[in-house]
Amino acid sequence: MPRKQIAALTAFAARAEGTAVADVDVAVVCSREIAGLNRRYLHHGGPTDVLSFDLSEGPRRGLSGQIVVCGDVAARQGPLHGQSVRRELLLYVLHGLLHLMGYEDRTVRGAVRMHAREEEILDAFLRCHAHSR
Repeated sequence: MPRKQIAALTAFAARAEGTAVADVDVAVVCSREIAGLNRRYLHHGGPTDVLSFDLSEGPRRGLSGQIVVCGDVAARQGPLHGQSVRRELLLYVLHGLLHLMGYEDRTVRGAVRMHAREEEILDAFLRCHAHSR
């Protein structure tokens, strides 16, 4: 996945949410690696699609964090959802970013709000950046 597209999505989402972003690192890893992180940090078994870690400290000069997405999960789930692997990965990046911005998906209400916002931002981003694919 092109780094420029991930950086552009991060900037686009930050503008859409009115959030300053200082530094967000995105890593694309395999199922085995994300399963280990999922077990270590969330105490859940098996691979997941995305993990996000808020690394902001002290007085905020902007959001700082790390987002880890699983390429293997995207390769399996994208086609099941009728999406390309690239779009699925971008969705995972955006999902992690929205978590860092305070969105939650543990409640039904929060999940509905978060998923609707993800689709809204990602669709707008892809319309605006169709040439960068």
